[in-house]
Amino acid sequence: MEILFSHLNFPAQFGGFGAYLARQGWRVWFMTERDGVTPPPGCRVVRMTPHRAPTEGVHRFARPLESAMINGQAFANAALAARGAGLAPDIVVAHSGWGAGTFAKAVWPETRYVSYVEWYYRHPPVDAIGPVRGGNDPDRRALALARNAPTLMDLAEADMVLCPTRFQADQFPGWMRDRITVMHDGVDTGFFAPAPGARMALPGLALPEGAEIVTYATRGMEPTRGFPEFMRALAILQARRPNLHAVIGGEDRVAYGPRPADGKGWKARMLEELALDETRLHWPGPLGRGDWRSLLRGTDVHVYLTVPFVLSWSLVEAMAVGAPLAVSDCAPVREAVEPGVSAEMVDHRDPAALADAIGRLLDDRARAARLGQGARRAAERLFDAAWIYPAKARMLADLLR
Repeated sequence: MEILFSHLNFPAQFGGFGAYLARQGWRVWFMTERDGVTPPPGCRVVRMTPHRAPTEGVHRFARPLESAMINGQAFANAALAARGAGLAPDIVVAHSGWGAGTFAKAVWPETRYVSYVEWYYRHPPVDAIGPVRGGNDPDRRALALARNAPTLMDLAEADMVLCPTRFQADQFPGWMRDRITVMHDGVDTGFFAPAPGARMALPGLALPEGAEIVTYATRGMEPTRGFPEFMRALAILQARRPNLHAVIGGEDRVAYGPRPADGKGWKARMLEELALDETRLHWPGPLGRGDWRSLLRGTDVHVYLTVPFVLSWSLVEAMAVGAPLAVSDCAPVREAVEPGVSAEMVDHRDPAALADAIGRLLDDRARAARLGQGARRAAERLFDAAWIYPAKARMLADLLR
């Protein structure tokens, strides 16, 4: 069988599963806007290139759709060229909402098209940062609906719709939910596995002997992932615990949510706002896979924070390693962990409560270890690629019967 995964990024959610399918004898292709990428063994890459940017001054409701259509045209042009060279995938799996596979059936009418969805925009938004004005706001509601147009086009063509979590699927209107199959992408719990006694080993990082280590990592240091609240809790903890050091991975940018109007990053804003001992703050930057695992294996408490939004792989990987977790108490996180069984859960909007939750895990190491073990068991039960990949492969093969 031949399958094409399409995503503007690479390898995104599809890399590990594509590599698995290649090992099972599938012919696997990836299409991406990324240049110079190396596919997994046994896989091949086709590059799509948008021919222009969205029109300056286009109606703001139409901008997401125009951007997706430009991407869709890039996909179609690359797909037509690949078709001329003999590519005829039985299945196309595409990341929906961005045009990455919208026109798959225009190029290959007989292919089975799988729409991979992550989010449906609503107003008022469930992922809002801070309070949302009550009542109906016609403009914001209309904008949210318009942002869904590219995803709705994909759903109109889809033979199957995949979504990684129940919380994300539940954002869609009821009549759409019936078409959605919920199945996580799968995490390699063999690689992300506990290593009792392991020490954190990151380039340029030197932690003093006997330090209490709290970790946090994110693509972007932003309110959507609770970065300001984490830093405020950290200021409280530093005042209480002189041996506490924090290792904070990621970049000072905004990946999700609004950007500060003054252009200043949230890291800089927090360092200005808070009286922090910066000698006990460590910023290793974006982490490669091995360094990320080392961070998780060497932490005393790992902190994962989020508003109700897309569940990060980073949480699942932390669970798989068995890291003691202090996490946000909200619906997507509750889908992964259970309070008092696999994590310490807290309303992260209260930095004092967050500091207390982290402190409890630092004070009671036996309980922290039990929660880490519970997190590992939950990761294996809910998110392990060892069972998800074969199940997903069977599900896709069934589309062709």
